[in-house]
Amino acid sequence: MSLKKKMVNNGPHTEEACKLMREKNILYFIREITKALLSTSSIEEMSKMVYTFLKDSYGECTIGLAVNYPKEKKISDCFFFEEDKRLDFEEILYSEGSSSKLLKAVLNKKEYIYEKKRKKTSVFIGRIPSTSFFAPLIIEKDVIGAFTFQIYERDIFSIEEIEVCRELIPFMTIALNNSLQNKKILLANKILEKYSKYDDLTGIYNRRFFYESFDKIYRRSILEDEKVFLFLMDLNNFKGVNDNFGHFVGDEVLIEVAEVLKKLFFNRGEVGRYGGDEFLCGIAKVSKKTVIELAEKIIDKIDNLDIHYNNSGGKVGISIGILELNSKKDLRDYFLQLDENLYKAKNSTTKKIFIS
Repeated sequence: MSLKKKMVNNGPHTEEACKLMREKNILYFIREITKALLSTSSIEEMSKMVYTFLKDSYGECTIGLAVNYPKEKKISDCFFFEEDKRLDFEEILYSEGSSSKLLKAVLNKKEYIYEKKRKKTSVFIGRIPSTSFFAPLIIEKDVIGAFTFQIYERDIFSIEEIEVCRELIPFMTIALNNSLQNKKILLANKILEKYSKYDDLTGIYNRRFFYESFDKIYRRSILEDEKVFLFLMDLNNFKGVNDNFGHFVGDEVLIEVAEVLKKLFFNRGEVGRYGGDEFLCGIAKVSKKTVIELAEKIIDKIDNLDIHYNNSGGKVGISIGILELNSKKDLRDYFLQLDENLYKAKNSTTKKIFIS
């Protein structure tokens, strides 16, 4: 219920009683809206809450919340509401100076009230307001954002409207700060997730996450009596690339090889970096014949990259050890045998593939 509606139901009161009741109602609504503000991490939701509260209490208005980005020298992520709709609003650059009243409040760390200011152009956007209030949102001396409240039907704010805005500002500030901190935490978590799952050079799974991811495929396939295969691959003569052309070139080679494997195993299996110039791949629900054909494609694709490890035309190739998994052992328990298969592949005088 709005302040207006609540007051209508109060019946006849003396002026002093009405004033006390009004103050009581204000405190009640401030308490309720601040609870709601502090429970959300969405700037848009917060803006809509404040707009609905002020509109229901004092009539149609425009309210706006924006985030200050001092390093980028701009105000952005702006959420403005008018007539129950969100308004489009572009960012404000610091270079615009005092032409923006919101920016003025941010840069000067002061609130501004503009009354009886009917102009041909709006202070902001949407309808032309007759009266506007602008305030910075400050936490520990840092301006993290700004707030505006604009009305149309009256040329002056009531004392109560300004007091209510000032009461709301600390809570909007805390809520906005919480939202920004939450965004930082989410971003940090995404970065941590990326580094916990992916090899930072090649962008494919790291060894640990490959185990975790492919282990689910492996166990499900064993239960369904489907064939499952692991590939362990090692680049031949890769050391010569690093020794003769440097580690930067070596890194580029690893990235190219990873791209080849990603394309060949796309929607078919998992790809990871085992370490150094060794790669892991896993695939299920295929025949042994298909697996051998896939290994031959890998060898041909790497050969077609035409990577040389010296100036005499020596080419980098790849050896592939493959193992069919046929029991319910832990995935890591297969790697001794898989490593032996890779060793046999490297020592093969024909195609560098060994499967068992």
